[in-house]
Amino acid sequence: MATQQDDVEPEFRHLGNTAPLYQIVQQEIRNYILRQGLRPGDPLKPESELARLFGVSRNSVREAVKALESTGVLETRRGSGVFVRDFSFAPLLDHLPYGLIQDQRATLRELTALRKTLESALITDAMRVMSPASVTALRETLETMRELAEGGEGFPEYDRQFHQLLFRDLGNAMLLRLFDQFWLAFHAAVPPSRGRTPMDAYHGHATILDAILTGDPDQARTAINDHYIGIESKLAEDPQEEAPPPTESTTETT
Repeated sequence: MATQQDDVEPEFRHLGNTAPLYQIVQQEIRNYILRQGLRPGDPLKPESELARLFGVSRNSVREAVKALESTGVLETRRGSGVFVRDFSFAPLLDHLPYGLIQDQRATLRELTALRKTLESALITDAMRVMSPASVTALRETLETMRELAEGGEGFPEYDRQFHQLLFRDLGNAMLLRLFDQFWLAFHAAVPPSRGRTPMDAYHGHATILDAILTGDPDQARTAINDHYIGIESKLAEDPQEEAPPPTESTTETT
C-alpha cells in the first residue's frame, strides 16, 4: 500500500481563483491520489487531515468527496472511511441523460454524430462476429416492429433492443451502455416528430438488417447513415414549435 506523506503542498495556485472551492478541493484530492500513488482499494486520509493538508474547512473536503463519489473516483464504506475506487465510466454514463436534458439540442446533435460514427465504424466487426442467435433475435425484433407499425403504434423498446442486438456479440459492455444511455436521453429530451411515422422507422431498421444479411459492410454502413438522417432531421426541428403530445400510437423511435 502506498505511504501517505504529510508534507504534500496544495497546488491551489495552479487552478486559478474562479472555480468554486469544492471543485478546487476535488482537483487537489485527485492530485493527491496521483502523487501518493494510491491504487483502487487504498484508503484516503480522514476529512480532518485532508482539510489541514489543503488548508480548507472539513465541509469543503466533504463536498469534494461527495462529488468525487458521484463520478466514481472515491467510495465511502460505512464505518471504514473513504477509499479510492477502480475507474469506471459507469457513473459518467449514468449522468448522461440528465446532462443532455439540461442542454438538449446542441449536445444531442454532437452525441448523435458520435453514435452514428461508432455504429458505422463498428458494423463491419459486428457483422463478422454476429452469431446465428443474434440474427434470429434481430429478425424477430424487426417482425414485431412491423406488426406494431402496421397498427400505427410506435416501438421504442424494440428499437432499443434492435441496436443492442446489432453490437452485442462484440462483447463491449461500455459501448452498449453508451448506446443505451443515448437512447434514454434522446427519448427524454426530444418530442415526437410530426413528419416521421412508425412505418418510416420500421423501414429504416429493415434496410439495416437486409444489408447485414447480404454480408456487404459497405451497404450496411450506408443503411446506418441513412437511418440517422431521420434522427438528425428531428434534432434540426425548431424546439420552440409546439409538437403534439406523445401517444401510444405516435411514440417516435430512433
